[in-house]
Amino acid sequence: MSTDSDPQDEPARRGFVRRALLPLFAALLGGALGEGKAQAQDQPSDALARRFVLRKPDIPPLDSPIVFGRQDESNDGKTHEVVSLIQQEDGENSFPWTLYAQLRTKHRGGDGVVFYSRLYKDGPGWSCGLHSEVFAKNWGVGIGVNIEVANQYEGDEGFNGVIGIEMQSLGPRRALAGLQIEGKGGYETLVRLRADAQTGLDLTGRTEVGINLHQSSLRLDEGAWVELDAEGQVRMRYYEGNIEFFRGDRRIAHLPVDAEDHEL
Repeated sequence: MSTDSDPQDEPARRGFVRRALLPLFAALLGGALGEGKAQAQDQPSDALARRFVLRKPDIPPLDSPIVFGRQDESNDGKTHEVVSLIQQEDGENSFPWTLYAQLRTKHRGGDGVVFYSRLYKDGPGWSCGLHSEVFAKNWGVGIGVNIEVANQYEGDEGFNGVIGIEMQSLGPRRALAGLQIEGKGGYETLVRLRADAQTGLDLTGRTEVGINLHQSSLRLDEGAWVELDAEGQVRMRYYEGNIEFFRGDRRIAHLPVDAEDHEL
C-alpha cells in the first residue's frame, strides 16, 4: 500500500498527532511513574477525558473517556484509518493477542456489548461492518472468526438465551441472504455440524421452499429415517436391501431393491 501523502496535509496531521498522542502518552507515563495516583486523588474522575478529532466527523453522544475521530473527503484510492494496531510475534510459544477487550456486567435493563460495530452505508461501494482475513501459510488451525459460548447458569429463572451467532433483518426491505458462503478457492465442506444437539437444523421460519438442492443429492446412511409427519410416526428408510415404510414401530410395506424393475 502506498504511503505517499499530500504535503499540504502534513501540518494538520502533525497537529493531530500532537493533540492526540502527546497528552495521552503523558497521562499514561505519569501513572506508570506513580504520579498519576497522587493526582487522581485531587482531580475529578474525568480528568483524563480527551477527544482527538481531525476536522468535524459526525460523533454520536458517547461518554467515552477517550474519543478518536476523523473526517475525510478522499479521492486518492488509498486506505484511511483512525487507529491502527500492528503486532508481530516471532517466537514459537506465545499467545499473541493484538487487541483485548473485556466486559463484566450485572445489568438487567439495557444491552451489554463488548465490541460494537456500526456501519452507515450511504454510497454504493463495497462495505462491511466487520472484516477478517486469514492467510494460512502453515498447517494447523486458522479461523476467520472464532466464537465460544459457555452456558454456566445453574438457576431456574428465565430462559436459555445463549446463542453463538444471531442475525436479524431489520427491514423495511428484505436482505439478500442471512448467510452466504462463496469464494473461488472452494471448500472441502461448506457447513459442518459436529456438536451434539436435540435438533440439527430447526427451520421454523415461513419459506416457499425449505431446502432447494438444485442439482445436488440428498444422502442418508443406511437405517436413517425420513419422517413424514410432525410426530415421527409415519416414516421410511433403506435397511438391509429394502425400502421400508413404517407407522410407529410397525412395518407396513417394503420394496426390495434387488428385485426386477416393475410397476407399483
